[in-house]
Amino acid sequence: MKKIILSLTLLASLSVNAHILDLKSTTKVDVPEGVKVSTAQLSPDGKWAVISHQSSMGLDKIDLATNTLTRISDTGNGFDLKIANDNKTVIYRENNYDANKRRFTTLKSVNIATGITKIVSPATRNTRDFALNTSKTLKATKGTLVTNSLPVASINRGNMYVTKDGVTTLVAPQGSEGKSYLWPQVSPDGTKILYFVVGEGCFVCNIDGSNSVPQGMLRASVWYDNNIIVGMNHKDNGHVTTSSKLIAKEINSNTTQELTTSSVKAMYPSTGAKSISFVTPEGELYVLNIK
Repeated sequence: MKKIILSLTLLASLSVNAHILDLKSTTKVDVPEGVKVSTAQLSPDGKWAVISHQSSMGLDKIDLATNTLTRISDTGNGFDLKIANDNKTVIYRENNYDANKRRFTTLKSVNIATGITKIVSPATRNTRDFALNTSKTLKATKGTLVTNSLPVASINRGNMYVTKDGVTTLVAPQGSEGKSYLWPQVSPDGTKILYFVVGEGCFVCNIDGSNSVPQGMLRASVWYDNNIIVGMNHKDNGHVTTSSKLIAKEINSNTTQELTTSSVKAMYPSTGAKSISFVTPEGELYVLNIK
């Protein structure tokens, strides 16, 4: 097969396999001067994102059509932030510390349209993870997040757990002794878990932990749909990132596709409707637009 070198293209699909995703264009988001993005989470419709900052606390909504910022929290952090399918409700963590430097985490929701913020779950030291109702607008009752029956995957002290209908179960597809699990994500249809095991790589298993299938060394992977995942092929020298590319992979085959080139360090993907975002160590934000 002939190799085609696209030397003038910043971001392109370079896989020798059949294309998994058909890239239409790439946008470098023109964030306001002085803003260095740490994390970004795309809205389900792909029209905006919530970003955190490298050098300061707080969360901002960035409109991807106008590049304008709207402050939604002065104290929230971007770790595992979630946006409901109503494209209005954002759930985020707010961390506080007591006199003994113990961390307490409060879950809060903010309505993007109204700016109204509510406490979803009061401060606790035991917050693991949470889910949003994928079919209805988010509801909060007496501080408890009300979700549908979709399971939630979480990590506690390196172990992976699945919570469904209020019952939490240890799930250890690669075993638990000496293992450290990271980045668990339940598939959109609730039937599979995408996760990473330190020193071993990325895997997909059934929701009960059975039928674990290796997916390669893809870090911080996310679901694009129920069959395609997107992760980063990341390398460092122990101190700084030396390279990082986004890779798309069909979980039921060995078909992979490089979505970015070595000319940019693409890290921590997020997915929306027909779009994938990523950030760089320099604080840049990019969006890949899918046909």
